[in-house]
Amino acid sequence: MSERACPECGATIPVTTGYADWCADCGWNLARPPAPWAASGRFGRLAERLGRRSGERLARELRAADELRPRLTAAKALAYALAAGAHLFTLALAGLGVAAIVVEFPNPISIAIGLAMLCVAAFMRPRVPRMPEGTVLEPTDTPTLHALASDVASALERPAPDAIVADARWNASWALAGWRRRRVLVVGIPVLAALEPQERVAMIAHEVGHDRNGDVSRGVFIGSAVNGLDTLSDVLRPPRHPGGISLGLFESITGGLMWVLTRPIDAVLWLEARLLLRDMQRAEYLADAAAARVAGTAAAIALHERLLLYSTFQGAIQQAALADDAHGALDRVRAALRSVPERERERRRRVARLEQTRLEDTHPPTGMRIALLEDRAARAPAVTLDASASARIDAELEPLVTPTGRALVDRYRASLHYG
Repeated sequence: MSERACPECGATIPVTTGYADWCADCGWNLARPPAPWAASGRFGRLAERLGRRSGERLARELRAADELRPRLTAAKALAYALAAGAHLFTLALAGLGVAAIVVEFPNPISIAIGLAMLCVAAFMRPRVPRMPEGTVLEPTDTPTLHALASDVASALERPAPDAIVADARWNASWALAGWRRRRVLVVGIPVLAALEPQERVAMIAHEVGHDRNGDVSRGVFIGSAVNGLDTLSDVLRPPRHPGGISLGLFESITGGLMWVLTRPIDAVLWLEARLLLRDMQRAEYLADAAAARVAGTAAAIALHERLLLYSTFQGAIQQAALADDAHGALDRVRAALRSVPERERERRRRVARLEQTRLEDTHPPTGMRIALLEDRAARAPAVTLDASASARIDAELEPLVTPTGRALVDRYRASLHYG
């Protein structure tokens, strides 16, 4: 490792080949995270300022709380009320549609109006969530992973997941599926392979924490209402004709009328989104608290810091794609993550702490999530996963290694053409 002088403050900077040079003293070359959109104009600057203040206020509130538990907030209550109104509107459309057909039968205009209302109600109807895509892991084939998920759920006073699904994402999630509302834990094989044993406990505990806090149940009720309103807005929105063909005055009049009708619907959607986004951010903090309670604070923090290495994961998949090494893709990921020097890990932690909350974010900035865990009392692990049990999980998932690697390589290659 060589050294150089910081061009800003003159401090000595260690230089590591392949990684950015930066100064720990003055922060020179410590890149800020890119914003998903640039704030421009008065509204953009206002949204940016509101997002930052809202995120800071939420973090202060949770930092001062004696215990992080879900509670009914004004935003959540209003979101439920708007969703209930949307569902009632769907039922009213269906009832009025039937009434229009029956009461005025056989009036053709009334029948046409009734059928139109029934069609819109059918489009807006709540839909049953399907089983998440991926491979369903049978308990007989992956007993150690299922036992770990059961132990984590028990520590959070929840029943074990009804199913565990594996996919090829750098992520994990929790879902409700089917009419029976089966509780499904979805684990990404790539991220699971990249985690240390206790970090695996933290990841599963975070997802089960969403179930404990009722986040997914809320998502089904409100999400189906949002989907229904979005469908209604699409139905009423004036169609775009190919080649810019216009139907003249009639189209202008009907298009203007449709535009007026969609304004209140879009306003409700906008308000619901703002209410949901803040509540989603709160839900992530509470799920982090659940992860710390079960896996220990150190493991919950380590999980977040591991996820900051996503670009390293992407680089490993790129190398696997260039070498056409689908079978060794996950081994390359593990090796790449192990090779990241501590100085680079610290740089990414500092960059994460610079990120600020934005109104459109579903998750709080990782740096703020780590800071909240650090500021609250440290928790000892309630569930531990030793190295031998973690190795058994790897052995149970071995049949999925090559298919997962192939999916990652194919996805990377597809991004070159369509990204």
